[in-house]
Amino acid sequence: MFTRLLVGLDGSPGADAALEAALRLGRRFKTTVVLAAITDIRLLEAPLFETTGPLWTEGLPVAADLREALDERAARILETATARVAEAGLACETVRAVGLADEELIRLADQAEAIVVGRRGELHGEAGTLGAVTVRIIKHSPKPVLVAGETPTPCERPLVALDGGETSNHALVLAARYAEALGIPLTVVHVSDDAAAGDELLARAAAFLAEHGVAAATHRLAGDVTRGVVRCLADTGADLLIAGAHGGRRHVWAFGSHAEKLLKAASVPVIIHR
Repeated sequence: MFTRLLVGLDGSPGADAALEAALRLGRRFKTTVVLAAITDIRLLEAPLFETTGPLWTEGLPVAADLREALDERAARILETATARVAEAGLACETVRAVGLADEELIRLADQAEAIVVGRRGELHGEAGTLGAVTVRIIKHSPKPVLVAGETPTPCERPLVALDGGETSNHALVLAARYAEALGIPLTVVHVSDDAAAGDELLARAAAFLAEHGVAAATHRLAGDVTRGVVRCLADTGADLLIAGAHGGRRHVWAFGSHAEKLLKAASVPVIIHR
């Protein structure tokens, strides 16, 4: 699995973290890393929108010069990133595109098994928040999205946040494949005040993992979902969180609520699966 990873690059610290995450994961799976240098069209349009009336035409040369500068910058970013991939001993491909960064990466997603992004890119938000581009990619990507952590981790102690919904079950299947491929155990956490239903859900998950030869430890917690999952990350020493993008009917983890809160609260890398 993860034989091809698509990494979005824009020169930001978040993109650098995404590349590092892809390299760490890639070494485990002998991955081909697809480097995509995306110039967000909003960077090109900004000078034009800032000029009005008779000054409008004065914005055109500025935009042309900016496009050339951004093209040169993208080439440097790809050159540097390509060298890092080669140093890691992995195969590399490069893609250059101009457009809306999230739409371009989603368009390119069919070239890889997962998209790797930073928490905040060039058009970023405040520290501790998620960038708008990252949020849109997670919402619309047909492939799993690995969001780099605040600091790199080995990604060898994965924890699955399970709620029984469709995408949560997809996340469990992905986690099982991941653990089976690497020969490592999984931790599964479910947060619910319904003890009986939670225990039943975790028992089914443990049975599924056992069928795939994956050892699993399960934890049922009560109370707030985000706090419970983050506490379990800390208590178990997990260094990778895997979760679904949307929740089940009984436990709604719709992105924009619990899933987004988990991404903001967890310092480790997070894989979100639809």
